[in-house]
Amino acid sequence: MLSVIYVSVADPLLSPADIDAILVTARRNNARDALTGALIYNGHNFMQLLEGPADRVDACLAAIREDRRHSGMIEIRRRAIERREFADWTMLYEPGFQGQEVEFARLAANGRLDPEFERMLGNFVALGRRSPSAGGQAPLQ
Repeated sequence: MLSVIYVSVADPLLSPADIDAILVTARRNNARDALTGALIYNGHNFMQLLEGPADRVDACLAAIREDRRHSGMIEIRRRAIERREFADWTMLYEPGFQGQEVEFARLAANGRLDPEFERMLGNFVALGRRSPSAGGQAPLQ
């Protein structure tokens, strides 16, 4: 299995309805393709983790790269995994990810990981330990 985290810059005209549409599509497609993960949107940038069979993760990422609702997609972590970090989530959504706006913007601008951002990634991955009922979304079936 493969786990990939990327960041990108959101279209400044993105609306709440656009976010809802992204989530509906992601959850439907991820359930179909045996993918799990999480999405964070801070009003300016996206960060997403996708995990599952490598070929399906890569196919999903190819489609995401073509989505005009964001640009400047940079993979910040790609690794083989034996166990999913977001096993119960077709797509956990965390609006805001409070207190991380500066780190998000810096990473989206230069694509480099630094110790502060590594700590943020740890917090991001910890989201996967939340109960699915706390995230307002059904777990992967």
